[in-house]
Amino acid sequence: MQTIEIFHTGQKQVNGRVFPQILTPEGNTPHSREELFEWGKNNQKFFREELMKYGAILLRGFSFSCPEDFEQFLDVSGFPRMPYVGGAAPRSQVTRGRVLTSNESPPSEPIPFHHEMAQVPNPPAYIFFYCDLPCDIGGETAIAHSNHIYQKFQDVGGEFAKKVEDVGVRYVRIMPEEDDPTSAIGRSWKSTFIAQTKEEAESKMQDLGTTWKWLEDGNVRTETATIPAIRTDDRTGMKTFFNSMVAAYTGWVDSRNDPKKSVCCGDGSEVNGEVLTKMAKVLEEEAAVIPWQKGDVLLIDNKLVLHSRRPFAGPRKILASIAPY
Repeated sequence: MQTIEIFHTGQKQVNGRVFPQILTPEGNTPHSREELFEWGKNNQKFFREELMKYGAILLRGFSFSCPEDFEQFLDVSGFPRMPYVGGAAPRSQVTRGRVLTSNESPPSEPIPFHHEMAQVPNPPAYIFFYCDLPCDIGGETAIAHSNHIYQKFQDVGGEFAKKVEDVGVRYVRIMPEEDDPTSAIGRSWKSTFIAQTKEEAESKMQDLGTTWKWLEDGNVRTETATIPAIRTDDRTGMKTFFNSMVAAYTGWVDSRNDPKKSVCCGDGSEVNGEVLTKMAKVLEEEAAVIPWQKGDVLLIDNKLVLHSRRPFAGPRKILASIAPY
């Protein structure tokens, strides 16, 4: 199966390249699921090289028709499976293997830009999305190149940008005992740490360097170890805005959590809220936004690209999976 590159008005130009890259079968020729999987199997190195070069690849017009196709394609393309331990978003298992729902928070709520699981010591290298059902209005998964955003952060952030690059950040979150689907950060401690007992959750938190305090209502207050806010990609040498500061400060809010208290500098001092609010606007301005179509698959290099979700109306089913290197 041969592919060609196509273009969309929602793309951006980053470091002299289109962002994201969009691939489609040449000539819109029909192809079978078997041909799709064979193409994936034969292009394992290609996907990794193109993702490192472009940051993200949108596959459009291929024969993905169900979650199982998405899962099998990722498997044959050589992306290892990875358990979703430590994330904040409420999710449900879709396939027996690796495919989950994307963030199940209410459609009226935007999900701010973030690198997937930037608040844990070992975040995934890749995150993948599959459009099983596009919604009527909105719901785009907007993306931004993190090296470009890092450069903007230097312009906007001044001394604060230098400080968090030097000392890192910590994240604070109160997790419920059971999943709360009304909240964008409503994932329970049971789901977050794949645990059924407090003792099991404590073991996982200890491994992550997270400290905790159990509350009377069964919730738990967690504080991460100090984590870098700016990282250097060891493959490209690019510095990246690899953190969840903007997401936490502007979006980690529900009946348990105050977003202004959800993130602090690694030395325990307060973050600069004015800068983070400005960075939220920068991210929106610099984002590539391409509406979903049925069967789309978006491959993202999580070391290089932030993503978000825009509010939407109507039924929407976007599925997700993650992978290490």
